[in-house]
Amino acid sequence: MGAGCAVAALCGAAQAADTYPDKPITIIVPFSPGSATDTSARILTEKLGPRLNVPIVIENKPGASGTIGSMAAARAHPDGYTLILTSSSTHSATPALFRKLGYDPTGDFIHVVRIATIPMMLVVRADAPYKTTQELIKATQSKPLNYAYGSPTSQIAGATFNTVASATANGVPYKSQPPAVTDLLGGHVDYLFADLSVVTSFMQAGKLRGLAFTGQSRAPAFPDVPTLAELGYKNFDLVVWVGVAVPAGTPDPVVQRLNREVAAILADPDTVRRFEALGMHVSPNSVAEHQAFAQAQRKVWTQRAVDARIEPQ
Repeated sequence: MGAGCAVAALCGAAQAADTYPDKPITIIVPFSPGSATDTSARILTEKLGPRLNVPIVIENKPGASGTIGSMAAARAHPDGYTLILTSSSTHSATPALFRKLGYDPTGDFIHVVRIATIPMMLVVRADAPYKTTQELIKATQSKPLNYAYGSPTSQIAGATFNTVASATANGVPYKSQPPAVTDLLGGHVDYLFADLSVVTSFMQAGKLRGLAFTGQSRAPAFPDVPTLAELGYKNFDLVVWVGVAVPAGTPDPVVQRLNREVAAILADPDTVRRFEALGMHVSPNSVAEHQAFAQAQRKVWTQRAVDARIEPQ
């Protein structure tokens, strides 16, 4: 009886995969429009819909540091028709920031494919008195400054900077990075660690000044901005990432199909160019590789939060 049920279930999954997809697909974005996750979703879906020959609907579900949208995705039917744009915020950093998260960032999902990695930029207003990272640090030691954070990753990055650079600053929370940038421009906070994709246009317009970059090498678009490693902070190794996941239990043929389709889109030179223009490094991987990557990144970000003495809420 049990063996018969198992065979029937496998056959049903195989048949579903054979016809997949045959209706619209929803991609949940757990942050507001303008975030790196949202931007990634829009670039991706522009080409994924035609490849799969079905409409792709982006559903922004911001709130609670991305946990609201992530919980919705975790509870969705595992049939391949609900995807989620994952990130280091929702699936690496949040376990360290919330005592009761409401979902397991690795156990409740199959991590299908990585889209890109995104180094962060330490930015201040263009008219700020701090011309270098050292000047900023010195200023925080004379009088505590305020740094904005609009995601779990920018929260941990700011706290880690305090630790490794002996800076003294208070974190000011925002629902997402774009409103944090708005308040930085308005003079309500002093600096911000943000995904490069979020602040690129403001830097190019001369409204924000980059002081340091978290990547392993300088950003091609901003070659005059040194890396934190160049400045002596080699143990600041946080890198933001975005990817695609589905609820646990999604049939493997569907998962593998999505991996292949997204990887093919990310191999398109036009797609690569668009991501790179936003400071995002395209880096697709296999399902097995991405599962392992998500597990490893969860440990890295959790340890950084512990090192920075961030108390989970």
